[in-house]
Amino acid sequence: MSRKNTTIKERVLLFAENQEVNKSDFFKKTGLNYSNYTGRSKEGNLNSDALGKILLSYPNVNLEWMIGGEGEMVRNNVVESSNDKLSSLGKQIPLLPVNAHGGYLDEFIAQVASADCETMLSPIADVDFGITVVGDSMEPKYPSGAKVLIKKINEKAFIEWGKVFVLDTVNGVVVKQLKPSVKDGYIQCSSLNENYPPFEIALQDVFGVYKVMMVLSMV
Repeated sequence: MSRKNTTIKERVLLFAENQEVNKSDFFKKTGLNYSNYTGRSKEGNLNSDALGKILLSYPNVNLEWMIGGEGEMVRNNVVESSNDKLSSLGKQIPLLPVNAHGGYLDEFIAQVASADCETMLSPIADVDFGITVVGDSMEPKYPSGAKVLIKKINEKAFIEWGKVFVLDTVNGVVVKQLKPSVKDGYIQCSSLNENYPPFEIALQDVFGVYKVMMVLSMV
């Protein structure tokens, strides 16, 4: 049951409707605030705390479906215990502040002590940190305010063309879809929003390439 066109809030309600309890009991059991998932409330973003609460009560929930609408609503063969799954949900990662976007990610990681940096809980373990999307150039999949979980890669070894990456460049941090360039030593950066034309950047002006592993968004 793929629900790519639904929002996270809608999938929470859909999952609640498919349990053997009424919605009131579902939200009481999970500890979530029902009013945040109904009407026009802007609350109800399914962060890892909310995911953990659902998973503790319903270990058969498919997190990939709940977060991104991919696959089936429930996992038929639950091998992991909820505690095992929560160990990956509970990974604390640094959340790069918006005001650091004008600087460099490598400098940020090296200079900012973890105690001084805001953190977030990641639903997946294999990530380095999170960053907040700013602007509408990557809408609709990466709306402004969404959190992307990223992992640094060795761009000299391999780049998955057509995938979305975060680039640490001389002009700051950008979130773009990468494509090969006809110019030697360059890569093409494309936006998902057609109102923004693609541009090219020299690899020598890129300090780091980070693969987007997951996006957490209300859309």
